[in-house]
Amino acid sequence: MSGLVVLALLGVVWGFIRQSQIMLASRHKTAAPAAASTAAPGAAATVTLAPGTRILSASTDAGKLVLHVQTKDGAEIEIIDLATGRLTSQVKTAP
Repeated sequence: MSGLVVLALLGVVWGFIRQSQIMLASRHKTAAPAAASTAAPGAAATVTLAPGTRILSASTDAGKLVLHVQTKDGAEIEIIDLATGRLTSQVKTAP
């Protein structure tokens, strides 16, 4: 009877080890294409700010970069698509 308990315990340990190896292998498979897509040419966004402009805050949400900047003409909010690197919208306020 104790032999069956030992075999069952070894089976459980072997199952945990096997499942952890399967999970690690699947993470490596999904992480590699994501790293390759971020290194694609033209995927990086370049934002050129006018002299004297400063970034007040930056955040990301739903694949968009939201910049709140202060210029000499007033404040503005710029929304950039992270997938394409293009400016999708811009909101300017009066000084």
